[in-house]
Amino acid sequence: MIRHIFKLIWFKRKSNALMILEIFLAYLVLFAAFSFVIYQLRILEKPLGFKTIDRWMISLEGLQAKDSAEVATIMDQLKNELKASPNVESVGFTNSSTPFSNNTSTTGNDDMGFNVSSRIAEADEGFGEVMNINIIKGRWFNETDRQSKYRPIVVNELFLKNFFPNKNMLDSVIILDGESKIVGIMDDYRYKGEFDLPTNMSFCYTPHTQGWMYNIILRMKAGTPIGEQKTINDIVKNVTKSNSFIIKLLESEREKNSRAKWIPIIALLSICGFLCINIALGLFGVVWFNINKRRSEIGLRRALGAHSSDISKHFLMETLVLAFIAIALALIFTIQIPLLKVVDIQPSIFYESMVWVTVLILILVFICAYFPSRQAAMIHPATALHED
Repeated sequence: MIRHIFKLIWFKRKSNALMILEIFLAYLVLFAAFSFVIYQLRILEKPLGFKTIDRWMISLEGLQAKDSAEVATIMDQLKNELKASPNVESVGFTNSSTPFSNNTSTTGNDDMGFNVSSRIAEADEGFGEVMNINIIKGRWFNETDRQSKYRPIVVNELFLKNFFPNKNMLDSVIILDGESKIVGIMDDYRYKGEFDLPTNMSFCYTPHTQGWMYNIILRMKAGTPIGEQKTINDIVKNVTKSNSFIIKLLESEREKNSRAKWIPIIALLSICGFLCINIALGLFGVVWFNINKRRSEIGLRRALGAHSSDISKHFLMETLVLAFIAIALALIFTIQIPLLKVVDIQPSIFYESMVWVTVLILILVFICAYFPSRQAAMIHPATALHED
């Protein structure tokens, strides 16, 4: 039967070429879309590296113009009064590399004989607890680090994997933003959002009274009402003697950041859905048209004793064979991307995309060919031969 189907396809190659081309082009478009979506979802599966629920962030402004001693006094008083608030469990300070911000601070050098680079952020001893940062080895900063000979840093696993593979670097001194001692190793800290790629990340210890530690993260008690913002607002206002600050809820910031990334994904999936509908309508119309052109062939086969199920199976198999030809041609092109490493993305993403698109195309072709094939099987031989 398969041999007979291939002969029919060859004899009608000009009319079948359009169907093959339609499926081929649809496969390429769906492959590109699915690869992008799967790539983004793979990133989404990775841990964010910190908690956002019941975390509030205060961004201070206008302190840059003040004397450093005055700023230190303000920050120390602010920390004490915020910790004394009944709904505040802990307080942490950091610089501009705050969660869901677009700020990027990087450092790097080749002073150790090879290039070392990393995103870098400054944090005090309370920041790790506030953000619930997962320390895999070692520890987070503490107050004893103020007297350390080398500047304490906490790096993520990816940093060590890229620059010091298979080495125990805990308590080692490296040159990164000066001589720094690794006191802890953490999971990823993807502060730019859930769709941010994991990258080399380092935290340098800076007391809250020094540097540019103008962002405060509060870990609030579970279920703290939004009205508590007024209490926090009054504390900050009274201590800083200024209204130049903003209070944000990290969970709301996470949702806002995530929403901006989901929009293109949803739009792309919507376009794919619309494309699938157009493919289905086109395939249905082509199959239906081909069946109507071959009514005499159907009538003759029925008159010679072919069963209605044989007619249905024939047209269904013929359409599926055309689909397999188109998919095979598309796979020849798409498989080159992971094999030649055209894009710096895991090959498994492209292979997974190929599987999903192949299954989707075959399901669409089967549905679009099944109903016209069933209709062809119901054609009475006498009627078809009479019409011819």
